[in-house]
Amino acid sequence: MSESFAYRENLEQILQFTGGKNLLNISEVSRFTGISDRRTVKRLFPFVNSRISAATLARCMCGDGKQ
Repeated sequence: MSESFAYRENLEQILQFTGGKNLLNISEVSRFTGISDRRTVKRLFPFVNSRISAATLARCMCGDGKQ
């Protein structure tokens, strides 16, 4: 499977934002994306137990994740 356009750039930005932290909670994703409504963040991204990996978030931002 090939990487989507901008995946590495997205992942790098996420990891820089979190200081290298690989699991993000809803609040962190909200701050990173600028989406202030936590319900919208939960609807847009595939959280498991209120967490999402940086890699999954990067894929979703490329359009390869939950729609």
